[in-house]
Amino acid sequence: MLEQHSPSELRIDFMELITPLGVFDLKSNGWVVFNLYEDIFLDNITADVMMNDSMNLPEKLPILGEEYLNFEISSKSLEGEGTSIMPGPLYTTAITKRNLVKDRQQLYMLHLTSEQDVVNSNTTISQSFRGKKISEIADEILNDYIDPTNSGNDFVIEDTVGIENIVIPGWKPFKALNWLAQRAINKNGVPNYLFWESNGTTYFKSIDSIMATEPKQKFIFSPVIDKKQPLTALAEGKTHLSSLKILNQFNTTRNFINGQYASKLITHDIVTKKITQHTFGLGQAYAPDINHTDKYMPISDSITQYDVADRNTFAPQGIGTNEGGNVQSYFDSKVMFHPKHDRMYAKNNTDEYDNNVEDWKLKRRALILGLDQIKLQISFPGISYLRVGYMINIVVPAAERVVEEKSGIPKNPEDLNDKFLSGNYLITKLKHTINWNGGKLQYEMLAEVVKDALGAPPTYGGTK
Repeated sequence: MLEQHSPSELRIDFMELITPLGVFDLKSNGWVVFNLYEDIFLDNITADVMMNDSMNLPEKLPILGEEYLNFEISSKSLEGEGTSIMPGPLYTTAITKRNLVKDRQQLYMLHLTSEQDVVNSNTTISQSFRGKKISEIADEILNDYIDPTNSGNDFVIEDTVGIENIVIPGWKPFKALNWLAQRAINKNGVPNYLFWESNGTTYFKSIDSIMATEPKQKFIFSPVIDKKQPLTALAEGKTHLSSLKILNQFNTTRNFINGQYASKLITHDIVTKKITQHTFGLGQAYAPDINHTDKYMPISDSITQYDVADRNTFAPQGIGTNEGGNVQSYFDSKVMFHPKHDRMYAKNNTDEYDNNVEDWKLKRRALILGLDQIKLQISFPGISYLRVGYMINIVVPAAERVVEEKSGIPKNPEDLNDKFLSGNYLITKLKHTINWNGGKLQYEMLAEVVKDALGAPPTYGGTK
């Protein structure tokens, strides 16, 4: 494989396994491969370490699931900026793949999870919250239950709108936070919050606010490159991808069933006996005030070639309409029910409360499902400042013949890059891999990235 120059220099400042009996230095002793995993759809980070052990550490230390790993890995970028990977204590959860490879030597995988995951597993919330915004409730849960001793965890919480009266009925903190994220609406009226952890920082943020940010890094992919191209790309501020796989682009059957294109909500107030139906089409999710990775909705608004029967009317219409001839109007593809409750948790007759489910449930569903449409898996030399929840830009060449007007001058320069696959992407999964390669540290990244919009309108113009 062609060697690619890494955009950062890596060093391990310290790596220690802390046990009840003392500290074991792992900086240059016993490990072969270290992997750190981030996922924007998961609550916490995890890690694993492949150990090459000739000291029988599981018995001598011992390793019983009460230990934790502390480390700091830092790098110096081309611009001279230092960046550290320092997620905080990672607690041992299991030993797997343990094999005796030769006399008095063994290999095994040591699995770890973040401290807040361990705290969450041992904590339950039974508490009511009245007259507070969801962001305030999330802040209280994180500080009172995940970091009760104020040990210095970093929490990034985006402000929400609306006042809530809720009861958390004996749930784990992570379950409560994910439940709150499903109902949270930001200042732009967009309900696509997620809760995740990355490099020692916990986030409760909307994808809408992330997609409004500029890309942190630019990448370019070319299936065939020579040795000069990576250096040329670096000089232009781009990094060459080592590999690119298209994991997903669309699945209309799944999107129909899940209600990404169109859906219907029936609300029932069990006190006032009021039943209302609300509808939502994907086109509404691409209103100008909602941020996406690109400009255009990933499906056209053309009238379908097949006919669909008139939509059912279950109750008086609330938000939306109940007719149309494109896939964004086939609202009966996904019908959901949700209760409302007049004056829920009220202390008196004037204490009003409305869960406003019609404002967030259908819209959130369409927006979150949009993060599982165009999905790439990419690998590249490690860039330590990248995190899940960051935006990047990728240039993907078009898989079509280049027509030259003159030698070296393309006649169709606008068609050199794939307009659907190129553009801004959101990093949703990230695997940091650090291993010893011939006595030197090698740092690589494997990422899943998604885009929920296209760089060109999806029109049907035939082939050229």
